[in-house]
Formats: sequence, C-alpha cells, structure tokens
Amino acid sequence: MNIVTKLGALALLCGWQFVANATTQENVYDFAGNNLNLEVATPADWEDPSKGVISGMELRQGDVVLTSVDGAKVNRMWQTNAGVTYLQVGGKLTITADEGRAITGITFEVQNYKFFLEAQAGNGELDANNYVWNGNSTAITFDNENAANEWNTQSLLLKMTVTTDDANDQTYTPDAATYVEVSSIAEFNALEVGTLAKLSLNNAQVNGVDWSAAYVEDASGAVEFEGLNLDLQRGDILNGYIYVKRGQFYYDDDPDDDQPGRERPQATNDAMTSADTFTKTSGNELQPTVFTMTELLNDANFSKLVALNSVAVGLQGRFYVAEAEGEQVRINDMLGYLPQGTSIPENGELCNITGIFSWNGMAYQIYLTSIEATTAINDVNIDHNDDDAPVFDLMGRTVSGTLPAGIYIKNGRKFIIR
Repeated sequence: MNIVTKLGALALLCGWQFVANATTQENVYDFAGNNLNLEVATPADWEDPSKGVISGMELRQGDVVLTSVDGAKVNRMWQTNAGVTYLQVGGKLTITADEGRAITGITFEVQNYKFFLEAQAGNGELDANNYVWNGNSTAITFDNENAANEWNTQSLLLKMTVTTDDANDQTYTPDAATYVEVSSIAEFNALEVGTLAKLSLNNAQVNGVDWSAAYVEDASGAVEFEGLNLDLQRGDILNGYIYVKRGQFYYDDDPDDDQPGRERPQATNDAMTSADTFTKTSGNELQPTVFTMTELLNDANFSKLVALNSVAVGLQGRFYVAEAEGEQVRINDMLGYLPQGTSIPENGELCNITGIFSWNGMAYQIYLTSIEATTAINDVNIDHNDDDAPVFDLMGRTVSGTLPAGIYIKNGRKFIIR
C-alpha cells in the first residue's frame, strides 16, 4: 500500500523557540510537481543511467541552493508507472543558505516508508521518524549511504520545504515546557502518538536489545526504545528520566486503518533525547512474567519479558510456533540469545519458553531468550506397559472415551492425538 506522509510547516516549529523579528521564508522543492522543470526518467527510460540525473547541478529555490553527490545509487528524478514523480536519493544532499541567511527547519514528504536519510552535518537535529529537521545552520547535509541494505539504499522524496531566517549567533533550543511528564511506562504508552514526553525511569530494566531497539520494562509495563542510540545492554537498570516521543509500530502499512489492535508502542528519538538524563547500572536479567497463552495474547503485553510453561512447540510451515489452549504464538531467535547449537523442537514437544513478546506486522511473536524441554508431569510412575492403564491429560486429570486432538500421558509416556 503506497502512502504519502505529509508534514506541515507548523509542525516543523512545534516545540522550538525562535529569535524574535526574524524574517522567515519557505523555499519549496516540489519534486512531485517538478517546479524546477528538471528532466524526469520515465518508465520507458529507467534503465538509461543518464536520464533524470541531478548530480552536479545547483538547484536554487528562493534563498537556498540544493546540490547532490551520488552514492550507492544515482540521485535521479523518477516517474512511476502510476505517474508519481519523486527524487531518488542514492547519496548525499546538501542545502546551503545564501549569505546572511540560516536554515532553521526542513520538512520532507516521502513515498512509502523508504526514507532513510541521516543528518551528517549542520547545527541541528533530524527526527528521522517524522521526516523533520530543526536547527540553525548555514548548510546542512543529508546522507543515505548508511542504509541497512541494498533494498533500502534509496529515499523516495516527493517534496522538501526549507525554512530560513536571518542569520544570527543564536541557535534554536527545544522548549522543555512542551514535554508531557509521565511517571511510568504505562502512562507513556497511554499518550497519543506523536506526543513529546519526559519519561521517568524508576528501576526500569532492559530485557533485550537488537541492532536498533532496546526493550525496557518497569513495574507498570514495557516499551520498545527504537533508534535512540543509547548503548543499552540487556540487564541494564535505568533511573532518572529521558525525553522521547511517543511513537508506534503499525500492524500494517496504513496507520489510518480502522482495524483495532496490533499497535506496538515505541519511544522514539527527539531533539532532547540523551543518555545524560539517567543513570545506568548493570543488573541480572529481569525475571519474566509467567502467562497462560490466553493471558499473553494481548497488545498490553508488548515488549515485556514473558514466560509460557508446558506449551507444545513445533514447526508449522516455515514458522516455529508455541501452542496451548487452542491458541498459538510464533517463536524465533531473532535477538540471538539462544546458546549456539540450540535446536527448536519441530514435532509438538512440550517446552518452557521465555522471551520478549512482540508483533512483527503479521502475527504475535516471542523473541526467545530461553527454551527447554519439559515432561510437564513428574508424578506419574508406571513400572510396566498396561493397555488398560489410565490416560491423563497435561493437567494430570484422568480422561476416557474418545479423546479429542491433543497431548496425553499413558504408562508414563506422552502421546499425541491428531
């Protein structure tokens, strides 16, 4: 599903103090409307690397000039089969203000969620989640060279609005009064998406990390710290506070979809986000909250360290799943915490599992931190095989008659009815 994310100029200045009596001007690069009258590579000539190239040009709008340098892919104006024109950013873009002027803000309109520019120079902060740069600089460079892989080494840019003011020696600083103070992660998760928050950290503990995220939990709940670059490690205990923005991971490509649920709360980066506002001490791994399967499958449990006991683990298609009470959840070793050589059972073996509960856009997931096989019942001792021996379910209750599908115990051995 293609989505155009639009951000107004008013949002650009929200939460920032600016110099009185400055002369503000907006300079709009409308790539979709091609207000620069540039050559556009149409679908017929996409394969021609000379078509639509903007590198080497000085593209002026008002009192700023845009220049570009190619990277992994060429910076080109492209048009899709649907007639949408965008700028493919494959390297660096530099925006420079005229003498006596300063760039104070930039907003971007992008195609899909393929915007991976990083601010590499200039006095300011880039909110990469909302495609806004704020600051005070005579020039600013954005770089797309560090995108994670070849699939996303391009940014699909529809429009760029550059706001300028009279140059001066002062810089914009975030206004702390615009931040909502919350005393717990549960209060933070209840905020409206996009809200700036001062989140108190009261013995909050990191229960897991991956390459871009840390999963942080306090006594009230848990949240995913996404892209905050705080060098957090599993087991770290956090006290103090942190400035963050209430973000979220949507369950599909459309944040405006009316279907309820599947919204994974995130704390995302803001101009005032810093590791200097809290202390970090090492601790033992957080003890998981033990759930039944039915209790677990609730969006309120996202990012918590959880445990399920005596669940049947197996391979279903290409996914490993844990199953109990007629419900199931996918499991995997995405965070790489299982010991090397650990094999996840494939045939319904009963296991105790621990991991971080999440949602990946398609299904509930547990990112495993441990898995161990269990016999579930240890007090059934049968010294011989007996065809007339009683049959027990996994709760230790005697069952008889025609057995429904499930796992049972007879003569001290488990067997499966399919």
